[in-house]
Amino acid sequence: MHRHAGRRSRNRRTAGIILCAGLLGLGACAGLAPPRTAEPAPGAVETLNGLVQRTCNRQVASVLAGEGIPVGQFRAAVYSELRTGPGGRVSQYEIWLYAQDKPGVLIVNTDETCRPMQIYTREGGSLQAFKAG
Repeated sequence: MHRHAGRRSRNRRTAGIILCAGLLGLGACAGLAPPRTAEPAPGAVETLNGLVQRTCNRQVASVLAGEGIPVGQFRAAVYSELRTGPGGRVSQYEIWLYAQDKPGVLIVNTDETCRPMQIYTREGGSLQAFKAG
């Protein structure tokens, strides 16, 4: 058992790199480094809670603050849970944020403890457009 202690972590990291490499072909992956975080603006967590009540909202608001993305521009938010293993335990969360007046969707990906892993866009969105507010 001791010989394989690092195997799970290494396998997870390898799987993440392979997944991201595959997504790069689709333009969906912003990078392997976690997104920047900062103290959320006053009312940011409450704004997210008004869109969808979830455990990771504080961490998502922190990512948005770190990236300079105003929370007030979003009209809807949807969480998805990525499950793994035979028991189907949650391994990651994604929050899809839809802007009021911009194309595309902004996605924040976290691990099972809500630790931010990445931020990216899909459906024709761009981080720069979301940063502009």
